[in-house]
Amino acid sequence: MRIKPTRDLLPYRYDASKHCDLLEQFTFYGAIRKFNLDFYCKAFGVDSPKSHGVTGLRLGTLWNEKRFREIAEYCLGDLKATAELYRRWEAYLKV
Repeated sequence: MRIKPTRDLLPYRYDASKHCDLLEQFTFYGAIRKFNLDFYCKAFGVDSPKSHGVTGLRLGTLWNEKRFREIAEYCLGDLKATAELYRRWEAYLKV
């Protein structure tokens, strides 16, 4: 089946107005070293979900133990932290 997209799926990489990859922004498109979400949260004063006991390293164990609620809460924490980092980027770093 051939379906023509209704929007540009490959926008200009350096135009963050259509799609913003925060890791690309924080590393100046790979010019400096990449760090993890926990690092950027701490650097920008955002509450890091990793500081509340669960990290990605525990997800396999939690899954095997069927502790799906904890996995969902962990993922929600990542989502909230990413959204707050985006707000900080937009307010203070976006050009």
